[in-house]
Amino acid sequence: MKHIITAVKNIFRLYKPYLNYGKTFVFLSLLFWLVIIPVAQLVGVYLPSTVINFLETGRPFRDVVFYVILMQLILLFQPVYENIFNMFCKNKMLALIDVRLKADAYKQAIKTDYKYIDDPEYYDNYTWAVSQYSAQAEKAQNLVNRMSSSVITIVSMLSIIAILSPLAVIVTIIGTVIENILHMITNYFDVKKDEDIVPYDRKLGYHHRIFYTSNYAADLKSTRIKKYLLEDYDEASRQKISIIKRYAWRMIPSALSADLTFYIARTFVILNIAYGIFTGDIPTVGSYMTMMLAVESLKNALNEMFYYVKDANRLGMYAKRIRAFFDVKSDIETDVEHKLPVPSGAYAVSFQNVCFSYANALFAIKDFNLHIKPGEKIAIVGENGAGKSTLVKLLLRFYNTTSGRISINGTDIKDYNITELRGKIGVAFQNVNVYAISLAKNMMLYNEATDNQLQKIIDKVGLANVLRKNDADISAEVTKEFNEKGIMLSGGEIQKIGISRLFTGEFGLLLLDEPSSALDPLAEYEMTKLILDSSNLSTTIIVAHRLSTIRGADRIVLVDNGSIKEIGTHDELMGLKGKYYEMFTKQAENYIN
Repeated sequence: MKHIITAVKNIFRLYKPYLNYGKTFVFLSLLFWLVIIPVAQLVGVYLPSTVINFLETGRPFRDVVFYVILMQLILLFQPVYENIFNMFCKNKMLALIDVRLKADAYKQAIKTDYKYIDDPEYYDNYTWAVSQYSAQAEKAQNLVNRMSSSVITIVSMLSIIAILSPLAVIVTIIGTVIENILHMITNYFDVKKDEDIVPYDRKLGYHHRIFYTSNYAADLKSTRIKKYLLEDYDEASRQKISIIKRYAWRMIPSALSADLTFYIARTFVILNIAYGIFTGDIPTVGSYMTMMLAVESLKNALNEMFYYVKDANRLGMYAKRIRAFFDVKSDIETDVEHKLPVPSGAYAVSFQNVCFSYANALFAIKDFNLHIKPGEKIAIVGENGAGKSTLVKLLLRFYNTTSGRISINGTDIKDYNITELRGKIGVAFQNVNVYAISLAKNMMLYNEATDNQLQKIIDKVGLANVLRKNDADISAEVTKEFNEKGIMLSGGEIQKIGISRLFTGEFGLLLLDEPSSALDPLAEYEMTKLILDSSNLSTTIIVAHRLSTIRGADRIVLVDNGSIKEIGTHDELMGLKGKYYEMFTKQAENYIN
């Protein structure tokens, strides 16, 4: 009973979008399946037998003509209604629900905590939600309609058959039950097969994106990565096919037994009807026709009912995956109620005994303490994996600290509305994403700006040459994804767009995680000088590897294995002749050599 209740809840969960987005569509669908289809089936059952009876009893042929035309007009109403419904309602509604459900999945992904990005199970469920939600919702809607229609058909056909041959009813029901139980066993293995191949489908999809996306074209043509990727692709393909073959052997016995049951039951029903005619229990040819058509309709309706039960089971499994995605508990992204207003002006930032570690990783930030004054320019340096980028993610509250406290202007960042707080923290990462929209919109990810303001920013960060060489303006689309006249950008130019976003408004804090690593040394020097200039009033934290560019920072913090090892100005750290001195000297030697 509990299983049935759960299945009903799952189906309703999938059916709910239709109630939310298309009540008129639901009503017109139910009208079709609960009224028009049953009436057409009854007409189809009685039409041949009535014509035969008219002819047997000597009724005038004009009565036959009138009756046939009348019944055909009733039957014609079904396809007419269905075509009009499909053209003017169904197709539009299915497209609307498809885009809305995908948008719901995207919005849910945005609301989900950053920590789930590294969880393969979460991404499997996300893949199911995006690829399957609208399709399964449509199946749930069809299931409700068709199951309701089948119930009406079963009741009406049982009434017709029971009058002529109760035994045929019993055999038809028992045979159909056995047949469909065997089909349910087949269906169970089929669903398990689909579940087992999801990770391999995701891997195959990943390889498809690699070979399809232009970003990887140069590597594919000039390096050995194609060999490794194709080997991995072939292995994933073999694993998927192996799973399909394994489950095929499991499904064959139940599938063949179901077919055998169908033909045994059908043979018995035909012989039962023939015996009824032989003994006179079925008196007329018309009654025989009615009986045969009613048995066939009952059989089809029962098969459909069991099919829908099987489909409901399958839908339940799909719904479980989709629900798992939408029910993911997020502590950070949903923490927006009853929060303090975000302050204006440059921020004072404080790390107090902060500890943090990633799940299933040995790396940890341990007892991290740092106070940054409003407007101060701080550079964080260290070897790869020291924890520099993790500190940036903690400030953006992509993760919560394991212990300790991060505060802005003396208030724990957990007490601020996270969405509003991030709106006041400008970020430029090493790997900048640009989008297939206009250059202007790519620059305005944080704040709106006038064309004149954007042009000044373009001149400031050195993007003017991009427009000149492409003979374009700020309305030009970035990338050639959808526009052959789109602007193609180098890695350094993309990073300049990332930095340009920081000049569209006032931020309390700027976080720059190696934002100019793709620039040539002179361009990087100019960009860093621009960021560290006194005209930048925001508190600024720069994560850098090229140490010569951050000599002008107010303080430099050297992080090693999640802890602060050295802190001070460039001159102070050089005077210590410690780790920073060693790193800076080595880099300087490389430049000189």
